[in-house]
Amino acid sequence: MAASLNKLQDRAAAVAAMLDDLSKVEDRSEAQAAELEKLTAEAAELEERLARETAIAEKIASLRSKVAATAKPVAVEAAEAPAVRKPGPQMRRFRGVFETRDDAEMCGRWLKGYLLGRTEDRAWYERNVESRALSSNDNSKGGVFVPETFAATVIRLVDEYSAIPQQANVVPMSSNTLYIPRRTGGNTAYFVSDNTESTASDMATDNVMLSAKDCRVATRVPNSLIEDSVVDLASLVAQEFALSLSRKIDDAGFAGDGTGTHGGIRGIQWRFENESLAGENDSGESSLSALTIDDFAETIGKLPSYALPGAAWYVTPQVWSTCMLPLLLHSGASGAEVANGVGNTRFMGYPVLFNNSMRTAPTSDQVVALFGQLRLATHFGLRQQIAVRSSVERYIEFDQTYFQAMCRFDVVTSDIGDGTTAGPVVSLRL
Repeated sequence: MAASLNKLQDRAAAVAAMLDDLSKVEDRSEAQAAELEKLTAEAAELEERLARETAIAEKIASLRSKVAATAKPVAVEAAEAPAVRKPGPQMRRFRGVFETRDDAEMCGRWLKGYLLGRTEDRAWYERNVESRALSSNDNSKGGVFVPETFAATVIRLVDEYSAIPQQANVVPMSSNTLYIPRRTGGNTAYFVSDNTESTASDMATDNVMLSAKDCRVATRVPNSLIEDSVVDLASLVAQEFALSLSRKIDDAGFAGDGTGTHGGIRGIQWRFENESLAGENDSGESSLSALTIDDFAETIGKLPSYALPGAAWYVTPQVWSTCMLPLLLHSGASGAEVANGVGNTRFMGYPVLFNNSMRTAPTSDQVVALFGQLRLATHFGLRQQIAVRSSVERYIEFDQTYFQAMCRFDVVTSDIGDGTTAGPVVSLRL
């Protein structure tokens, strides 16, 4: 309706301009006189159509305002979990994603109200959540920022699913490039005799550079699916976006090979496999089943003493279950120790921290496990928290809604030693 009215207004303006030009001609030709008569008749017709379309548009606006004014808040069932905004690991989440049923309801109402144009759902959202300026949700300007609850859910899930944000040194970035000072050499102490001048020495430092990379994930969802099960859809999109972003972060931080696939990032596993480092423990074996407790003990012995407090094993669940767990059971570990679960898993007295980006079935010359303190070796720079946007205009011809999540980050492994000195993380390889 709005498009029809706009076209009529454009045509009316054009006819008025042509009539104005012809009216200024004193000696009109026959053709000009005929054109003037034709435009006058069209102008009369346009006036009638404009009046009719304007009346219809005003009536639509009036009805919508009355619907919005009379929309009643919809009762929402109590959340299954206790009324706490940040639940512990044992608290159930609605649909396994949102913290409460209220959060799921908010996102569902927003999707229907702002993306599908459902006035009642939009009024419910503004009444029950918050009233936002229309300009902040204008699809014609390139997309809509989804509710804070939805974006916060994706951010929380990424933090939970990713190993790097949990295990590395997290550094907020206030600009696209950040330099972190790093100590490369220390002062030297000397024994001196009486009345002897002290010998000065300098502490050596350099900088670790973090350069933010853009990372995005997007999907297209049929509008019919939004209409059918909007809350389930919000849960699915949030979880899938979180899984995709977390996997990309971990893949870059652990296995990144410096190519564009990993944003130019070289991961810590890749560096141990492609550089000659003193912190490598080459087992000389050719398969996981051939590794022994002694191989892991020798790896612990490679780690400098300053990194032992707080040290942990970094492996994939597959390496744990096919190699380390059998060794643990064979060594006489009790069933109670093994039954403590993934969150309490320990091996040779040290915690075992899992990720899904290191080797799952390593072969000759490949890293089996890392040991040490990842926070002392790897930095995770976060330039921009995850933002989620949507648009109903981009794929309008397919009747689909476009969702996109984006963040900017960098992962730099800056300290794993060199060819003569081991760093705060060491590795066991076949």
